[in-house]
Amino acid sequence: MKLVICIIIDRNLDAILLVEQIPNCGYWFPFDQVKIGETRTVTAQRIANKICPFDVEFISVFKVRCGDSLPCLRNMQTYYLFSKAEKSTNVNKLNTTNAVWMTFDQIKIAIKNRELLGLEPYVILQNILERQRMYGWDDFTTGRQLFEEPNLQLIDCKPVEANNQSVGTAQEQLINSAKFSHKIQERVFKEFYSSTFPSEYMSFQSFSEVMDNKLNGLEKTKIQAYFRAFDTQQNNYLTYMEYLLGLAAMDPNTSHGGTPAELRCRYIFRFYNIKNNGYMSIEEFRELHGDVQNLKAGKPNGDLPAYSEVLTAFNSFNLQDNSNLSLNEFLNSVGQLKYRGTSVLFRLPMNTKELLRIYKRFADIKIDNPSDQVQNEINYELADHCVTLKKSGLLHKVESLRSMSYNNQFSTTTEETLKQLPRSLSEEIFDRRTIATDIQEMLRFFEKHDQTKEALTWSSNVLSNLGRSIITLCREIREIIKCEPRCLKISSPCYILGDIHGNYQDLICFEKCLWRATPLLSPASFLFLGDYVDRGIYGLEVIIYLLATKFQCPKKVLLLRGNHEIRKIQQIFSFYKECLTKFGDILGKEVWEAINTVFDVLPYAAVIDDKILCLHGGIPSPSTCPDEFISMVNDIPVPLSEPESESPLAWEIMWNDPFSIETNTMPQTAINTTNGFFNNSRRSTGKYFTNDALMAFLEKNNFSHVIRAHEVQQVGFKVCQIIEDLFLINEYLHFRCN
Repeated sequence: MKLVICIIIDRNLDAILLVEQIPNCGYWFPFDQVKIGETRTVTAQRIANKICPFDVEFISVFKVRCGDSLPCLRNMQTYYLFSKAEKSTNVNKLNTTNAVWMTFDQIKIAIKNRELLGLEPYVILQNILERQRMYGWDDFTTGRQLFEEPNLQLIDCKPVEANNQSVGTAQEQLINSAKFSHKIQERVFKEFYSSTFPSEYMSFQSFSEVMDNKLNGLEKTKIQAYFRAFDTQQNNYLTYMEYLLGLAAMDPNTSHGGTPAELRCRYIFRFYNIKNNGYMSIEEFRELHGDVQNLKAGKPNGDLPAYSEVLTAFNSFNLQDNSNLSLNEFLNSVGQLKYRGTSVLFRLPMNTKELLRIYKRFADIKIDNPSDQVQNEINYELADHCVTLKKSGLLHKVESLRSMSYNNQFSTTTEETLKQLPRSLSEEIFDRRTIATDIQEMLRFFEKHDQTKEALTWSSNVLSNLGRSIITLCREIREIIKCEPRCLKISSPCYILGDIHGNYQDLICFEKCLWRATPLLSPASFLFLGDYVDRGIYGLEVIIYLLATKFQCPKKVLLLRGNHEIRKIQQIFSFYKECLTKFGDILGKEVWEAINTVFDVLPYAAVIDDKILCLHGGIPSPSTCPDEFISMVNDIPVPLSEPESESPLAWEIMWNDPFSIETNTMPQTAINTTNGFFNNSRRSTGKYFTNDALMAFLEKNNFSHVIRAHEVQQVGFKVCQIIEDLFLINEYLHFRCN
């Protein structure tokens, strides 16, 4: 395969042009294959002309990467370096909307936010700028290695000596313990490179794809923790060797003794060390200790242990500093058997070699070498459920193919194959025995009118069971949500819904219109902008409906935090009283607190297609968000129970309002503004922001629109703003309040 990659630089800005050529996979250099009859130079010029409306000047061939010697996925990549012509104008206007100029500092931010396909733009721009300072633009090839010939680094599996002592380096001992032969290592390389191509680094998105078939159930929701454990260099991107060693550490064959055990414990520590700072808090250790106890008891989704039990185990490490557990203290205690049970952690459900597969990203590129054609094969998976809908569109029946007995549908060999298949994603999705489906059945009972009760009421004998089920649901859904970034990245299509405020009837209307047959069977995702409780009388039912639906389809249903997802606000308004009224003082307080522990970990913003910002309140002021928005939002602490005192940025996102003389109900003018922001006297908290502040925010963060809730609109929504950039406000149906 012959591939041409274009490095297009603006010398005045010290910026390079990057494009999101593979949808939802991140920014990288523009690239394409050499077409029949083209030279590489012609291909490079074609790529540059396609994306750039201005003239570009050829500087040099930057490098040639020849992968012909690789045992698989052979290709040749030629990097051409172009410069934007000095006389060209309109730097920011390009021929495509998915392209952007990035300086070196902006690339650093993009790496932190995982917005690149791979690290090559960072490495290459750094190299270009260093060489330019040394040699200038006129002599760019002096002393530079032009030709690269990568080799697949295979680690030898060395035999164990007679005294049962492994030989070799720590990495070699880990690979040997996992029984990773050269053939298995080559298969790992195929999986790695086919998912990262044309980059040589694995992004978080690619990692999520390749690990999807390797993790079961709730483990898939912990993908952030797995990526953190694999990312030994903390680069936010993985090399092939990091991926290989991470899989070896997880393999069931790998011994939990000696050097392999020490390496595995390092992975385990990073997995649970959410802050990734080398010091584990007692809350982080509680997760680790809970998993040890539950896995040993055969209950992988069991409850967290009591705090007193965790404290006893935590103190057994004899910490010098009583607040945090260091990596070395953890390694020493596990190595000396002072703390036991970690062998069950960080494990794949079966041997790695059974889980490896080739991904289609490499196969999407045409193969010139016939010997590589086998890589074009795509392994399709058959969902093993049959879904039946009613004429109304409601979900009627879901049957597993394993349990169906229609002899004319399946051959004998098919029936035998179905019995041997591993548990599929559809089986997990349509599992009718989860806490979420139990609560959904209770809600359907709540909606109905019968001889014993009116519609939208609870029977007294149901409430106790409901309360305990809610507490269990909150504990499980909290683990899913807290792994999400504070600023979600979403692809269209996406429905966006504003404040519900306890209006259960409205929520059911949305269900009938938008996801009648469950969100799982919709091509769109569903983003809720917060304020689920208070004001309306069914705040409890609204939030447990949303949490149960989120549990069933965590990637389809996305929940942001609004200003009413705060304990103090609920105590002023109605949700706290609602919980106590429905469940009594004791159970009511437990239910209310359990729901609020979920609110404490909700994200604060979402960005659709990298352009449309969605949040509950408004854009933050430069004083609380001086740097790039997404990066700073993702740094908001998790959990966050007191956002007013713990995070001014989160507080402003939930409370700020746009200022308009036409629509502002109070006699106030924009005086004493700072960068277009001034105190919000109507709410006595948060800030107003002006049109100029909005436009500056959009330009700084490269957003095109902002969609928010937080204020009533009589017709359900309002479009504000002049010129091209629209400011949208969404709301709900019955209550016209915020």
